[in-house]
This record gives sequence, structure tokens and C-alpha cells, in this order.
Amino acid sequence: MVRVNFTADDLARTRFSAAPAPLMETEMALLELRRSSLGRRAWVRARPWLREARRVFPRAARPLLDVYGPYPPWPSFFDSPVPDLDEALKFVRASPRSYLRNELASTWRHRPGRPPTWLQNLADGDADAIGLLVRAMRGLHDAVVAPRWDAALSSFHGDVARRMPVLAAGGHQALFDTLDERLHWKDNGLHRQGLSGEYGLDGEGLLLIPSAFWAGPPLLVMDATHGGNALIYAASANGRVAHLAVSDTLGTLIGPTRAAVLRALAEPRGTVDLAVTVRISPASASEHAKVLRDACLIDTRREGRSVRHSLTPLGRTVLGQLPSLSGGSVTSG
Repeated sequence: MVRVNFTADDLARTRFSAAPAPLMETEMALLELRRSSLGRRAWVRARPWLREARRVFPRAARPLLDVYGPYPPWPSFFDSPVPDLDEALKFVRASPRSYLRNELASTWRHRPGRPPTWLQNLADGDADAIGLLVRAMRGLHDAVVAPRWDAALSSFHGDVARRMPVLAAGGHQALFDTLDERLHWKDNGLHRQGLSGEYGLDGEGLLLIPSAFWAGPPLLVMDATHGGNALIYAASANGRVAHLAVSDTLGTLIGPTRAAVLRALAEPRGTVDLAVTVRISPASASEHAKVLRDACLIDTRREGRSVRHSLTPLGRTVLGQLPSLSGGSVTSG
């Protein structure tokens, strides 16, 4: 059994993630696909998105199958809670050679045969191999996760909203007891059945991350390299695992191009950058920005001869990027 020890400071700093992390959710989607390859047909039937994800799995993402086997332990390359995909991938590109080598040695030790050449190059910090890894994860995100992001956002925020009354009424002990049957609180520590080990949080607390794509047992990320300690668990906004249907409710409401503009402005951009990101003309980007500005969804500020667009609080809410309601390696079993 794993035990995570909490101090008073750890409890004070234990909180829900403010938003789902696209890179981490892409990793969870990959792990679900790997688990589904073990032949659990009834389980796959209960999660239709897995069948569709297998069908659209991009060729560019195939190197990830070398990195992630169907069984843990798995490397922590993509365990970043950062809510921006590009920023999270920058951390991957900047991974030190020693970190890459240790992670790959730890995970490949439990797999037969020798790793492929490109993976050996990755362990040596080869820039081309790192680029291949990053392109593979971005390809998987674009094909599998991005089309389901609206459903993932809804599942994430619904789960957090469902947990907050439990935390308010019963504290952390009651909260942890509701996250998963393999978790329970005892003697100032969180116990996770099915694993072994003991960890401290060094006063940093634990980031709680409900995942729409992960339906397995809770995963502990004990790794300061990628943003600290985290507990990833299966989101269940209505007491059920998310179905993750491909949909675009925002696009239906305001139109697909305008929805794409709003999504692109999750990161502030100038008009030209916005046009390039959404793949429309600068004139069209300016027109869509005006409509969104008139609706109080974005702000536009002049910076010298150019302008910069950014989301308003209302715009972030429309995207599902709500503020927080509460202010290492992935292990499984």
C-alpha cells in the first residue's frame, strides 16, 4: 500500500486543478488506449470513444507506443498540469538528458528486448528524437483529444463542482474517500491500495486532477520536475465516467470559425497571429474579434501600431476555463 504523508501545510495547499491540462489528458488518452489493447471488450464497449480513437490514431503518434507499454510504470514526460499545450511541450523539449535517460531506463526495464534506436537516441538527449516525441504527442492530441475537448471540459468542471460540497461538509478525509474506492485517509495520510511505498509532499500539498480520459485506478505523480505532486483520478461529473462524444456545443452556439477564434485567444494574440492560428485572413480575424468584443467575450488593447486580443472573464467562462473553486512518475496498479 502507498502512503502519502501530509503536514498541516500540505493540507492547506491541497487543491483542485483550475482547469484540465491538455498534455496530461493526451497522455491519459494514450494510456487508456494501451489498456484497451489488453482485450477487455466489455470495457471498450462501455467507452465508445476508444473505438473511434483507434480508428483515427495517427501514424505520427506511433512512436508513443514504443515509449508507453500497456503496463506501468510509465515515464513522466507529459505529466505537466500546465493548461496550455504549447507551453507544456516546451517543458518536454527542455528535458535534461539525465532525466530522459533515467525515465526511459526505469520504464524499459520491465519490457522485453532492446529499445528501438530512436528511443536510445532519446535517452541520449538527441534533439531529433525529442522532436519526434513532441510531434507524436501533438499528433495524438489533435486527432483524439482536441475533438472531444468540450466534453472533457464539461466533465472536469462537473466533477469539481460535485466534490466541493463534500469537502466543505466533511473535509479532506471525506473528499478522498469519494474519489476512488482504492483511496482512504488514515492517521494524517492518504493510502492508495494496490501499490507500495511512502512519500512526503514537502509542504507543497497535492494537486487534484479529475481526468475525463482516464478511467483506471488513481495515479500518483510525485515529480517536482513537471509542476509538483498530483493525484489524477477518473472524473465522474454525474457519478458516471464521461462518454466524451465528439461535439462542439460552442461552435453550434456562435459558429465554428468564431468558436475557433475564441479558443485561439486562450493565449493573448495579435490580429495577424490570430489569423495564422485559425487559418483565416487578417481581415476576417479582425471582423470576428469585433463581434466577440461587442459580446464582452474578449478585450482588445492597442500596443504601438498593433493590437492584442485576450479573453475577458466572461470569455474564459464560455470556454469552460473557470477559476479554481478552491482558491514524477506515474504509478498505477
